Amino acid sequence: MKNFDLIEFQREARERRQPSTLFQLWEDVCKMYERGLIGKYDLEEMKGVIWPNLRAICALQLEVESSFKSQAA
Repeated sequence: MKNFDLIEFQREARERRQPSTLFQLWEDVCKMYERGLIGKYDLEEMKGVIWPNLRAICALQLEVESSFKSQAA
């Protein structure tokens, strides 16, 4: 696992477009927090970037899937 750089990790979280890769990044951040490698501030900052992006990506995926289903009907 690479060293934690908040700005770099936030950039990476904003660039990821797949829920699975965002979850993996969140898991990595949580592991760092549990090991004491990062503090509560860093954890909360990452949470503030990852979770809204994850919600937006999931909503978009549902909308796309829904549009395909309605076109197929």
